[in-house]
Amino acid sequence: MSFIRIISMNHQADADEIYQVTCMVAWQKFSQFDSSNFLAWVCRIAHYEMLKLYESKRRVRILSDQAIDSLAMEALPISAEISERRAAIATCLRKLPTADHDLIRQRYFDDLSVRQIASRVNRSSHAIYRELSRVHGILSRCVERTLSEGNQ
Repeated sequence: MSFIRIISMNHQADADEIYQVTCMVAWQKFSQFDSSNFLAWVCRIAHYEMLKLYESKRRVRILSDQAIDSLAMEALPISAEISERRAAIATCLRKLPTADHDLIRQRYFDDLSVRQIASRVNRSSHAIYRELSRVHGILSRCVERTLSEGNQ
């Protein structure tokens, strides 16, 4: 939903409202999802919800409907690429050794700080940063390899 943030960056409350309504509508209409590109489908819902919000507030628009439509259309290929990258990273995460996977999970899924992880495993923060850097490199190379194999 990054285009919501771009368009509404001066109106955080609007961006939050659009996000909430988009989630609700996507949940309600999930049975209509045709299992193609989920992110593009949700972005389209967000686009319509943003238009509805602007209409309901009848505020002076910074962007015209045509500009908003153009931005939404430009976001579709980006969302497809993001979906491909997410699938690749999921595949690559599954390939990691358990210790590396646990480190990534703690840092990014459990949202622990490097200091907290270091304390848990009785190592220095510097050592954890080095490990994270090493695992990032492994994941980056794996994602690029996975994406290039998919494009062949």
